[in-house]
Amino acid sequence: MPSATTPDANLPIFDFSRFQNSDQQERKEASKEIVQAFKTFGFIYIINYGISQEKIKDLFYWSAKFHELPDEVRNSPELLRPEPVPGATGYIARGFSPLGREKISQDTFDDQSLKALRQVQDAKEFFDMGPEAGVPAVREPNRWPSEDVLPGFKEYFQTFYTEGNELSLEIQRCLALGLDLDEEFFTNFHQDADNLLRLIHYPAVERKAIRMGEKARIPAHTDFGTLTMLFQDSVGGLEVADPKNPQEYISATPIEGAAIVNIGDFLKRWTNDILKSNFHRVVEPPAELELADGNELAKERYSIPYFVQADRNKTIGCITSLEKNAEPKYPPISAQEYLNMRTFATYKL
Repeated sequence: MPSATTPDANLPIFDFSRFQNSDQQERKEASKEIVQAFKTFGFIYIINYGISQEKIKDLFYWSAKFHELPDEVRNSPELLRPEPVPGATGYIARGFSPLGREKISQDTFDDQSLKALRQVQDAKEFFDMGPEAGVPAVREPNRWPSEDVLPGFKEYFQTFYTEGNELSLEIQRCLALGLDLDEEFFTNFHQDADNLLRLIHYPAVERKAIRMGEKARIPAHTDFGTLTMLFQDSVGGLEVADPKNPQEYISATPIEGAAIVNIGDFLKRWTNDILKSNFHRVVEPPAELELADGNELAKERYSIPYFVQADRNKTIGCITSLEKNAEPKYPPISAQEYLNMRTFATYKL
């Protein structure tokens, strides 16, 4: 698993309006370039992607407002995320998850490894939301703060969730075109908008605790959905494994006006490993100040990933047409089965 850091390296940046607002030839060229970048890096920046920067500023405004709520409000039964219950329907994440609740694991299932993972205090808290009632995928309702507590929060995120889903479908069309598939190939498996929007807050934390392994922001991992769209603040800390040297990392520096898009393990599997699902992590940003005892305090950070997931009842098989004489590397699997498998190591601790 990658470990070191490579400073001053860049991920590719694409003007997504070339795909969204151009003729078919330009759309094809743009999609081919984007697919090639995903084959190499697994991560790209996109600019001019159809969501206004005012809307993105509001996104972080509302995230901060939520995380400023008193602990007794966020941890109330109405907002606190329920414990996962393994079963045929899987686990639907909704509501607030306090510090230390989630443990990122990269395909770790044995008891000894899970026990060791529990010893590291997770230094992030977050709020999850998904599609609203009436969508076939809904099995757990969203846990919104009341209008008395946070007026306007629910309305804003209901709108943003829909806009994010529309962008995700455009990205899927871009990928399909760049892979010489029917443009709606991937979108046909994403009709339920069964995605996950997460408002992450990394509180300020002693850098010493991170360096000594007592606390972690997010260790090296890959995402396990179809793809992720990430909106991050200006603090920094996200790093991506360098494809030229997988033991080192590229800093995914925040760029004003840009979102990050990365491929998830489900899509990597689906494309028979043609598209790359790359390791990434969140490390300590530059120190903001020093405490009285000399320990430095890593600055708080806000990050908002939009995890795109296939319809739970759809089954995918490896697309072997993407390479000549290719054989499938994985057996067919439903989105629900895959989610259950990966959720176990993340939450069943």
